[in-house]
Amino acid sequence: MSNIHPALVRCDIPVFYATTEGQTRRIAERLVTMFREKGFVSRAFDVASAEADYIEWGRMRAAVVGASLHGHRHQRAAKAFVRQHAPDLNVRPSAFFSVSLAAVSPTPTEREEVAKLAADFPVEAGWHPHKVVCVAGRLAYTRYGFLTRFVMKRIARRRGAPTDTSRDYEFTNWDEVACLADAIVRKVAAGTAQAA
Repeated sequence: MSNIHPALVRCDIPVFYATTEGQTRRIAERLVTMFREKGFVSRAFDVASAEADYIEWGRMRAAVVGASLHGHRHQRAAKAFVRQHAPDLNVRPSAFFSVSLAAVSPTPTEREEVAKLAADFPVEAGWHPHKVVCVAGRLAYTRYGFLTRFVMKRIARRRGAPTDTSRDYEFTNWDEVACLADAIVRKVAAGTAQAA
């Protein structure tokens, strides 16, 4: 057994995520691109990977965490990660984004419900992010197993959403994602100005 430990990863604004069908990872990667375009060192880290355990928290200027909502719950890995790192997340600008199709539901009560689930998620883990947003996901028919595809098609039909299972349907509003990135950058800039 080796005693060699991996080097800590230095990152200005890491984006941690948990994903099931891959949309939360895509959103995390888009945020990383936006942060890099603004001159920050940024990377996306799957919270279920060992790499997420080797981030250098002391060098971080902000952090973003994303998870997707399935059956009224976010991924367990995201919950465990946030619970473990809440003290680190609480001492710097941070944001949580929750990904679900219900974020674009035509029914106001459904949108309110996912907003409440998103707001409750970090608080239950002891984290107090500066921003919590609900982001629409996608109907990933081509990535679903048979049973999930069948169930999602029935739900989509009831809501008037697309039901052609031979392709996926994107609902993510990338302008909202850009607004989230801008909000984090403004928080970092405000902290830098106060420190000067």
